[in-house]
Amino acid sequence: MLTVRQTFAAAAASALLATAGCQSGEQANQAANTANAAELQTVPKLIPVPEPPMNREQLLIATLQAASAFAAGADDTKLQRNLSGQKFEFRIRFGCDGPSTSSGDPYGWTFNEKTSALKVRATPALSPADPAVKAVAGQAFETVEGFWLRRPWMLAAACPSNEETSSPKPVQKPDAPANAPTSAQTGQPPKPPVPAAPPSRLVGIAQFFTDTGPRTMRRSGRPYEATEKLETGQPPSGGFDLVLTGKLVALPNGRVIACTRTEAGERPACLISVEFGTVAIERADTHEQLAQWGSG
Repeated sequence: MLTVRQTFAAAAASALLATAGCQSGEQANQAANTANAAELQTVPKLIPVPEPPMNREQLLIATLQAASAFAAGADDTKLQRNLSGQKFEFRIRFGCDGPSTSSGDPYGWTFNEKTSALKVRATPALSPADPAVKAVAGQAFETVEGFWLRRPWMLAAACPSNEETSSPKPVQKPDAPANAPTSAQTGQPPKPPVPAAPPSRLVGIAQFFTDTGPRTMRRSGRPYEATEKLETGQPPSGGFDLVLTGKLVALPNGRVIACTRTEAGERPACLISVEFGTVAIERADTHEQLAQWGSG
């Protein structure tokens, strides 16, 4: 029979063993947690996010770099190849001057006040007949279709803030009386407004079609047209955006942006080679999409 002292000693020994066992278990758990944390650090915490498409500003800066390299006789083929395959979204603002029905303008819109019908058009006016396109495409392609930029020096798709495209205000001659009769009173037809500035033909964005390639986005001279009845009964303000999306495509020489000489002393003309995915027309004031063409 154990004495009280022996019983107490046995209990104390059991407690020490239990404490040691708990400490060993805690240490083991801490070691396991440390190993798990180290393992988790090697696993990516986030799913990789794809790069956003190149926008108008980025493409125009790349075009300026290509034009500079061409003018300096520098070889930028490696840089150009890095552009191939990248996605893009390019916006072209038009219609800032108001309604236009001129057949010579690739962009235009009209608004019928009686029916509140809005009609907008954008025509791919860049063609193989353009000297710059001939110099770049040569005989390697069946056709080339795309758009010349009206103001390639504007990095943002916006209407100009100056009066470059506005109709000039009539200037009264010093010797004319203050109450001079108007054109309606004299029976003389009013002077037509100054048309919008034509595309500069210095920067274009186009798809080069081969005889064996896809023809999904070929227009063959047909404009992109959208018609919508406006509930407000008021014409839109601020123009429209032609929204081009797709991917950049390298030409046979390895370049995505191909430049060629124009008249002596002028900036080279450059073409951005793309494969159009979609073409859309949006209102600039509300960003409402009026129509879209392509596979989406």
